[in-house]
Amino acid sequence: MLSFNHLSVNYGEKAILQDLTGEIKAGQCVGLIGENGAGKSTLLHTLAGSHPYQGEILLHNHPLAKFSQAKLAHQRAVVMQSQQLGFAFTVQELVAMGRYPYKETTQHCAKKVAQYIDVMELGHLRDRRATALSGGELQRVNMARCLAQLDAFSDDAQPKLMLLDEPTSALDMRHQHALLGCVNKFVEQGNAAIIAIHDLNLASLYTSDIIMLHQKHILASGRTSDVLTEHNLKHIYAMPLYVKSHPLHDAPMIYSQRQEFS
Repeated sequence: MLSFNHLSVNYGEKAILQDLTGEIKAGQCVGLIGENGAGKSTLLHTLAGSHPYQGEILLHNHPLAKFSQAKLAHQRAVVMQSQQLGFAFTVQELVAMGRYPYKETTQHCAKKVAQYIDVMELGHLRDRRATALSGGELQRVNMARCLAQLDAFSDDAQPKLMLLDEPTSALDMRHQHALLGCVNKFVEQGNAAIIAIHDLNLASLYTSDIIMLHQKHILASGRTSDVLTEHNLKHIYAMPLYVKSHPLHDAPMIYSQRQEFS
């Protein structure tokens, strides 16, 4: 569905990512992990078509650069960490922005917007101004907009791609699991998602595969259980970490230990 070959990204003369090669297939939820500054957000921005790069990015076997913005809007949606809002839009208005690529009646748009507002449990906030939302509420609104843009959970033969940068960072535990469960449902319908995430245990529970970035390169990639090993994790985080099995799921759980300040 999406592949990148010998991908490199520079900011001026500074190399941020060097010679990355990978592939994301329909039906995969891929976690993007690594220490601060490893390049996770840069890789997502680049795969979204927002950064200049060297190398090759293919979406559905076609060069990403060949897609018009209008066509790309139907194929992939992006939720980034920083969402600058210049106006005090309501929740309903923000979610409706996801429907911009579609030629539809006002009534059909309103029906779709209501659907995704309900999916993200935002019904009680639909008329609230974005400037009055908490960080977690705004994350859920942006997720609803992403779902609206991709027309998620509708019958569509062409797989679609979701790119999410730390979508759970401001959420409470219940909403973290609800959002990632929603992503998994989207993926199970033959789509794909890439999620930059710091919470390794959430990544373990909800991703099928992991790309582990370290010092501008891919240190490891593959099935989540194969990548989230004590050896790999200690290498990138430079601290003692312990991997045990989840009591209910076939997923590795990662434990740290208290660090004493000296």
